[in-house]
Formats: sequence, structure tokens, C-alpha cells
Amino acid sequence: MVACVAGIVLSLLGATAVLAVTGVALGPGPAASPAVREARAVATPSPTAPAASPVVAAPTSAPTPTVSVPAPVATPTLAARPTVAPAPAPTRRVAGAFVLTVGVTDGDTIKVRVGATTERVRLIGLDAPELKGDECWAQKASSKMQSLVQSRSVRLVADPTQDDRDRYGRLLRHVVTEDGRLAAKVLIEGGFAKEYTYRNAYEHRGDYLAAQKRAQARKLGVWSAACSAPVVAAPAVPGTTTKPSSCVIKGNISSSGEKIYHVPGGGSYDATVITASKGERWFCTEDEARAAGWRKARN
Repeated sequence: MVACVAGIVLSLLGATAVLAVTGVALGPGPAASPAVREARAVATPSPTAPAASPVVAAPTSAPTPTVSVPAPVATPTLAARPTVAPAPAPTRRVAGAFVLTVGVTDGDTIKVRVGATTERVRLIGLDAPELKGDECWAQKASSKMQSLVQSRSVRLVADPTQDDRDRYGRLLRHVVTEDGRLAAKVLIEGGFAKEYTYRNAYEHRGDYLAAQKRAQARKLGVWSAACSAPVVAAPAVPGTTTKPSSCVIKGNISSSGEKIYHVPGGGSYDATVITASKGERWFCTEDEARAAGWRKARN
């Protein structure tokens, strides 16, 4: 009996295996008897649990060194400094922009156009030979001034040491050419005029005196042999080296040695300075001046 049951169980197990291999699903079917369930339990091997993998200890990592990071140093906050505008560079006293030269009177006087007005300008710091007095180098001095400024733009620069105008209404100015040269210095250095100080020392006087020394050393123009006639001292009488209260006529001796007297109101009267060491004198009357060998200025 037992052998019979075992055979039946084995047959059922074989059929089940075949169906499992072929992929045929078994329906629920009738419930198996206890004997069959027991046989199945005996015949079905227990599932083998997979072998446990050996536990490999994770490598112990070396401890990371702890680096102390210094705390950031607080930057001190500085109070904002007040903004100070740079001081402007000192500038010369300049009367307006460039003006056009419309005429040349002689080596030290020019005419310029200022707006709708024509102004006469007497250059500061030089004395050129007089055209009207036929003085040596006068024509050359006038021609040199024309070559510098005639029909050209010039800048007029006032000098704080000098008056704004002379007694004849002429502007007293330094004249700067288009290329930045001082016209007076150019004439003095070329021997076309002499340095001249009226009352007060003026700006650029040192430069003008140095320019005159160079012209003298080279015997240029008014310092040449052609203009260096000996100066003859005037007699002590008539005339005087000290101006009496009533004697206002100036007895001047030009660079060429010519004796010329100037009366009040004359074109060169204000600019003429009496130098006793040169033999120049004051006269009380024109008759005195003529008797002493002086002639009247033509301007």
C-alpha cells in the first residue's frame, strides 16, 4: 500500500515538473489529500539560502587633519577724505584772446583791432630807434616788428608792475606772437632795440637784459659800429642834470649820439628818461636846448 502511494506521488511530481518546464500553468484543481501533501513536502527540497558573503571590513581611512582656518581680519573702515580740488596753475594776466595787428608805428608801438576799436599798444621793456628822428637802425627796427606781427594775431599781456595806459592813451602791454615769442625780446636780442625800464622793473626784465648782452657781444644793430658814434658830453650850461621846477624839456641823446629834446605832450616825452651819466639834461626853454646843440623831436 505504501509502495503504491509512493508511486502515485512520484508520478504526480514528475507531471508537475514537466508542466513547469513547458510553462503550462496549473489551475487550482482539487485539493490534494494529506498523504499527497506529505509526499510533496518530503520530495521538495528546501531552498538553500545563499551563502553569506564574507564581511570585509572597510579600510579605515586615515583621519583627515584638521586645519585651523584663521578668522578673517576685519578691514578697518576709514572715514572718507574730503575731496579737495587741485589748485589752479598760476596764469599770467592776459587781456582777452588773440587780436589782429592792423599797423606798425615803429619798433616799439603797434596798432591792433579789439572788437570794433583800433588800439595803439606800446610794448613794455624796450625802446626802439625813432623813425621820425632818423635815428640809426630805426627803419630796420620797424621792418623787423612788421615781419613779426603785421596782419597777424598777437596776444596782449598786461603787467601788474606797469600802468594800464601811458599818458597818450596807449595800452602798455607785453606782445606775444602766434608762436609764443615775446616780440620785445626778439627785437632786443637782434639789436633792433634796447632794453628800457620806465619807473618800475617789469616782468621778463632779466630775460631782456640777458638778450641785450648777447646783442652787444655780437655787435648787432644799434650796437654795431654804424650806430656807435661817440657821445659828446653836453656843456654844463645851459641846461641842468637836475630837473628844476620850471624846466620840463628833456634833452635826450640817442643811441647814435644824436641830441634830441622832447617837450611835454610829445610822442616820446613820457618814455624818455634823462640819464646824466650819458650827458643828457633838462632845459627850461627850447631856445636853451637849441643853443646847446639839441634839435626838437619830430613826434
